[in-house]
Amino acid sequence: MRIDTDNLLTIEQAAAEIGAPNKRPVYRAIQRARAAGKETAVVLYGKTLVPRDKIVVLKDFYYPYYSEAHQKMVKQWGASGGTQKKKNAEARAAKPKS
Repeated sequence: MRIDTDNLLTIEQAAAEIGAPNKRPVYRAIQRARAAGKETAVVLYGKTLVPRDKIVVLKDFYYPYYSEAHQKMVKQWGASGGTQKKKNAEARAAKPKS
């Protein structure tokens, strides 16, 4: 069985497509998209690949540093762009005051 990889991009190629300086912002964008319920990456034989048609979705979750979009993202997700800070804040808000 042959797997068609013509429409799959490596993380480096995806970084070039969205204008990211390195691979880290791509992985963070994939993480934020997954947390929002959108699947943007495929793991094939242990290698993370991004379908070409999902690049637009990935761009929606990529926030260049010091941009207005990045500042909005920091308020929502936390400085690192992960979901843990948001989860901790929600847990604190849900916890009854003693």
